[in-house]
Amino acid sequence: MQGVLLAERFRIGDRLGAGGMGQVWAAQDERMRREVAVKTVHPPYGLNEAETRARFQREVQLAGRLSHQNIVTVHDWGEVTVDGRQTLYLVMELLQGVSLHRRLKDATPGWPLAVGWAAQIVEALHAAHLRGVVHRDIKPANTLLTPDGTVKVLDFGVAKFLGDTLGARQLTVTGVPLGSPPYMSPEQAEGVRDIDHRSDLYSLGCLLYHAVTGRPPFVSHVQLAVLRMQMEDAPVPPSQLVPGLPSALDDLILHLLAKRPDDRPADAVAVHDVLTGILVQQAVSRSDVTVLDMARVRAADAVAGQLVKKAWEVWQQVEAVEVQIEETEAWAARVRTDAEAEIRRRLDEAAAAAEHTVAAARVEAERMVAAARSEASKILSEAKDTALQAESLRLDMWNDVHWPRQVMEALVPALLVTDDEKRAVTGYAFPAFAQVRRGYDRKQVEERIRQLLAERDDYQAELRSLARAYVTRKVTSGTTAGSSALEYEAVRRRAQQELIEALDTDLRYTDYEPRSAYASMGDGLPPFELVRKGYDRAQVDRYIEKLWQEEVYLYAGITVLRRLL
Repeated sequence: MQGVLLAERFRIGDRLGAGGMGQVWAAQDERMRREVAVKTVHPPYGLNEAETRARFQREVQLAGRLSHQNIVTVHDWGEVTVDGRQTLYLVMELLQGVSLHRRLKDATPGWPLAVGWAAQIVEALHAAHLRGVVHRDIKPANTLLTPDGTVKVLDFGVAKFLGDTLGARQLTVTGVPLGSPPYMSPEQAEGVRDIDHRSDLYSLGCLLYHAVTGRPPFVSHVQLAVLRMQMEDAPVPPSQLVPGLPSALDDLILHLLAKRPDDRPADAVAVHDVLTGILVQQAVSRSDVTVLDMARVRAADAVAGQLVKKAWEVWQQVEAVEVQIEETEAWAARVRTDAEAEIRRRLDEAAAAAEHTVAAARVEAERMVAAARSEASKILSEAKDTALQAESLRLDMWNDVHWPRQVMEALVPALLVTDDEKRAVTGYAFPAFAQVRRGYDRKQVEERIRQLLAERDDYQAELRSLARAYVTRKVTSGTTAGSSALEYEAVRRRAQQELIEALDTDLRYTDYEPRSAYASMGDGLPPFELVRKGYDRAQVDRYIEKLWQEEVYLYAGITVLRRLL
């Protein structure tokens, strides 16, 4: 395929690798102008092409959603026909580096470096498992080690696609079970298709065992024998093959290689915690930085590296502190002697300063008391003036109070409770004016009207007097000799408002005519219409009734104020 323009976009370059069902090529993305890797997959003959394409699309799209520093990024996918055969392809980022499979062939690394690799792989698994993606084929050949020490996991989704595709026809390739037996979980070896993330953890345990000891946990020239051992045999503890291996690492590997998924660590996070804990413990307990160099976890984006570097910094700080402790103790003894002398001197100075401050405060307090007494006398004088002003308060609210008959009839019986009060109001009867043909006798009418006006004026004067007395009493009881002019004014206004609310509550009224309609006669007479020799009876009756209503409600207001007082 070298030189072919795949899908009119990817110019195929050198072949990077090959497998039983596909190949990996370097390519140039001519649209994006970037180097990529293209993996082609050739499904077996006889399969439904539409179903195979849909399965490939589903798994690749799930893998494409994974974005993590330890996962190879998937850019695109597609389908082409090559030599008359359905060919699916996957476009990924192109990375420089070497697979862990080749790296382990060259030499067995120190266990700290193997732990560093595993910590990065388990971070990639955690990101995938959170998305519900299980790799199904974790092995050294599917992990790439970049020049800066970063481990990248490849082929997320591809193993699941191949497993489902071949499982649909119960096929194997040249009689060999799909997958990698040295790194296959027991449930995969048994042919269980519905596996979960704990299968990836088992495969990680096989990879870590290989990286630490130099070989997988189960080895045989017959692959079916390896599968049987995966299902039935217990592995040799790595510590028996690698003297000096930390017990925590030995326990973790055996925990990962448990036959039952329920006996393995719960998830990738739990594995990562143990791996980083091992590195942190070793970095803190050793007196050099060898374990950090061997683990290759100095990369800024590695969580393990950050934890270990922090632990190393803490260890160095502790060591430096220990060196300084002896010097500090000697210095502290000298400082303690000097400090005790300085404290005694400052205590003496503070005592003298305190005595001076107390004396000054006493003088100032006496001055403030004298000023307060002077101010109190001034306020008392102002209060007396305010009280006199309150005594002469005029309540203009009584100048325009008028009372309609329907309100009078409803309220007067409730307000006037004594017999004298009731007789003064309800016992009123219109005078029997002498009738002069169709009118009333003018002299009798004039005399009666003057009498009513005089009584009304008396009631008005008494009501104002009672109102002033009420406000004066409130001001007197609500203030003291030390109250300010503002306080006197506030009490006065509050008393006036209370008075208005009390009278408004007891003597609420609605529509009424203007005062000018029945103002005082003075020296003249209302404009009654003359009917022959007398006043029009209807007009006189209406006028006298209005005057009488006003007297009744003035008397009712007087009664309310008397009760309040």
